[in-house]
Amino acid sequence: MPEAPRITPEHLESLIVDEHYHVQPDTTLTICVLTVRNGFTVTGESACAAPENFDPELGRRIARQNAVNKLWPLEGYLLREMLDGPPCVVTDTLVARIAHEVNRAYCQHIGESQPSWANAPEWMVESALAGVRAHLDTARSPEESHALWMDHKLREGWKWGPVKDPAAKEHPCLVPYDHLPPEQRVKDLLFAAVCRAINEHAGDGFMLIRRSDPANEPA
Repeated sequence: MPEAPRITPEHLESLIVDEHYHVQPDTTLTICVLTVRNGFTVTGESACAAPENFDPELGRRIARQNAVNKLWPLEGYLLREMLDGPPCVVTDTLVARIAHEVNRAYCQHIGESQPSWANAPEWMVESALAGVRAHLDTARSPEESHALWMDHKLREGWKWGPVKDPAAKEHPCLVPYDHLPPEQRVKDLLFAAVCRAINEHAGDGFMLIRRSDPANEPA
């Protein structure tokens, strides 16, 4: 039976983008202010009865946990609202499709040909999926994106060649990132930007599901 959507401690931590602490002068009162991705803030407090027992680090830790605890009902309410409405699910295959079509539009702009996602060969789909899954697991720079793409290609038996030749498994971009022409570096920048934008906003009205089956994606 598939697991129902739920709020997890990891999800709450992923929402936090900033935190500040303040100890009220001449007291043991520690205040933690957490800021989440949409700019909303929650606060948590801690204090001890005997000043002799005051431990600043422990006070910060307890205050932070009390602030995090205030996110549970807020995120629970949001999840309930999402579950009551039509589900909006974004899969890693859909992210790969979006990134591919963005790249295809750029290729057309610079005079290169690129098939649509629906007509893309299996090796191209698998390459895009591998890149997306790596980006969704960890934020990557364009340089890291290119290195991941190169690693995937080399493991699949591709090698450098002066022109792109799928039959011979040769590709002119199988070189270090800093050796790429500027117009080719843009592709890595666009790919990383698409994955980062979707990953950062997962939960803002949609659920991001990783490791999907391409066969189950809409045409």
